[in-house]
Amino acid sequence: MKFPSSLLTARRSREPVLLTLVAVVAVAVAAALLLFQYRPDNHGDAVKNEVLSAATEGTVALLSYSPESLDNDFAAAKSRMTGDFLTYYNQFTEKVIAPAAKEKSVKTTATIVRSAVAELHSDSAVALLFINQTTTSAEKPDPALAASSVRVTLSKVEDSWLISSFDPV
Repeated sequence: MKFPSSLLTARRSREPVLLTLVAVVAVAVAAALLLFQYRPDNHGDAVKNEVLSAATEGTVALLSYSPESLDNDFAAAKSRMTGDFLTYYNQFTEKVIAPAAKEKSVKTTATIVRSAVAELHSDSAVALLFINQTTTSAEKPDPALAASSVRVTLSKVEDSWLISSFDPV
C-alpha cells in the first residue's frame, strides 16, 4: 500500500514541532523552579528584614548586660535562642559571665554596625553582623571598645526566628 506523499510530509513536519514544544516546556519548567524554588535570595524583603531584626536584636541581647539587671538581661537573651546554643548559653552565663559581672561590676553594651543576610531558607537563615561592644568594670571604668564580626545562624521555630548558632568570624 502506498501513502500519498502529502500525508508523509505532514507526519514528518509534526515531529520537529512536537520536539521543539517539549524542549520549550522543559526549559520553562526548569527556569521556574530555579527562580521560585531553589534560589535562596528570592525571598521577600519582609522575610529578610524579619531575619535581620531577629539576628540583630538577639545579638545585642546576647552581648549586652549589666550587674544590676543580669537576670532580666539573660532572660531577654535566652528568649531569642534555641537548641544546643541555648543550652550552652545557659551554662556559660551561670558559670562564667554572672560571677564575673557581679564580682567586678562588668557592664557591656553591644551595637550592630552593619548586617546582611548571607543565606535564607524556609526554616533557617544565616546573617553576618559587624559589632561594636563597649565594656566597663569597677577596675577599668574607662570604656573599652571592641569591634568584631559574627556569623549568626537562625532557625525558624513556630513563627519566630531564633539564634541556634553564634560563631565569631
